[in-house]
Amino acid sequence: MRRAALSLCAALTFWAPAPPALSQQGGGDEVVLSLPQMRVAAMRAVSAGQYEIAINLAHAMLAAHPDDSFSHFVIAQAFLRNGQPTEARPAAKLSYRLADTPVQRHEAARLAALSEAMDERFLPAQFWLRRAVQAAPDEKMRARTVREFRAARRAAKLHLTFGLSVAPSSNVNGGASEELNVVDGVPLVGILSPDAQALSGYVAQGDLRARYRLRRSEWSQTQLHGALQVRRVTLSDEARDKAPNAKGSTYNSTLFDFGLSHTQKLNEAGTLLTGGGFLGRTWYGGDPAYDYGRASLTLSQPLGDRTSLSFGGLYQEQWNDGGPYADVETTGWQAGVTHYLTNDDRLSLSLARSESLSDNTQQTSDGDTLSLGYARAEPVGPVRISAAFSATRKAYPDYRVFIPVPGGREDTEYGATLDLTLHDFDYYGFVPNVRLQAERTDSNVSRFDTETFSISIGFESAF
Repeated sequence: MRRAALSLCAALTFWAPAPPALSQQGGGDEVVLSLPQMRVAAMRAVSAGQYEIAINLAHAMLAAHPDDSFSHFVIAQAFLRNGQPTEARPAAKLSYRLADTPVQRHEAARLAALSEAMDERFLPAQFWLRRAVQAAPDEKMRARTVREFRAARRAAKLHLTFGLSVAPSSNVNGGASEELNVVDGVPLVGILSPDAQALSGYVAQGDLRARYRLRRSEWSQTQLHGALQVRRVTLSDEARDKAPNAKGSTYNSTLFDFGLSHTQKLNEAGTLLTGGGFLGRTWYGGDPAYDYGRASLTLSQPLGDRTSLSFGGLYQEQWNDGGPYADVETTGWQAGVTHYLTNDDRLSLSLARSESLSDNTQQTSDGDTLSLGYARAEPVGPVRISAAFSATRKAYPDYRVFIPVPGGREDTEYGATLDLTLHDFDYYGFVPNVRLQAERTDSNVSRFDTETFSISIGFESAF
């Protein structure tokens, strides 16, 4: 990576004017240089490997013009080409801060990124490359810097992703659509409390994920993982009027987990086998809810250049000593196919099944899920489009509502999501995303008949 950084450093563009002819004054040996001529001389010294001369010329220019961005750029270039990225870094950052034009900011940010990359500090390098993307004066320079950003991300051992969204929702608490609780086949009718019915409001969600590469070779990779998901709820005025005793914080949730994964390439065709183990904890309403441990195994098999298959299984145990949630043991499997059309649009299809066992019969269940996905390769005007649809059947054979539910409780859940990414509204490599989401559950226990519609606005990386 150090060699690649030096090579890239050599390609950086200077913003000095074209070299003028040097002139002598007074017929003697003393040569008087104007500021533009000193800039050219400093450039030539760097190119010739005369780094000390280049730095001295830059300091001479700074003595006359302390806020000269170019002089700091020369110092950074000289140190960087001399294999001293730590010394180059402050000068590159000063050059960026003092820059007057987009070209100056762009090249200074790239130079700062290179000084970080040469010390294998790839996360700060990505930060500076995002600044370089933002300042890029044309599409060609932007595309070049995006390629450099992706190279820095691949080289980094630590990889961070985050998401943030805010959404108005018609049902922040997963409440029932109707006031009456009716069980099919039972001649009894219950009345649900206001806070058991759907309450509208606003949901803010944050998601932070980290991966740290422990080992990588041509055939395998081992990584540590960590994830934090936070959901915060605010009730609308209408919901507070409907359920005066309800609080938005009651529906807050937090999840944290960490684990280890290993991916092994099995053959030259690209078959991948990935196994992982994770431990986690969830909180509801600010209180610990339950802990869990999960193990998974996934096989990915490419079929040509445009199609791939995946098969996976998981085993999870959920436990909670002394809390309101019973221990649950879950097993599941999943099979899927992804195909790219000739226009590079992506289609995906998956089928999953899960079974959960618990001493609490209310949580014993089995379910099947069918999922469809579509992502359009080319934008429609300023918008990139992707969509997903899912249908789930879930059965609770021993469910009770005071008395056993005849035939058990059965839920059918439908979900649809439309993502609209505004790719032209790029800010430091992040673009806004608008997500429209609709969910509906039909159940033979009407307490679980629900409808939810939400529109969320968030941001995602453009590259």
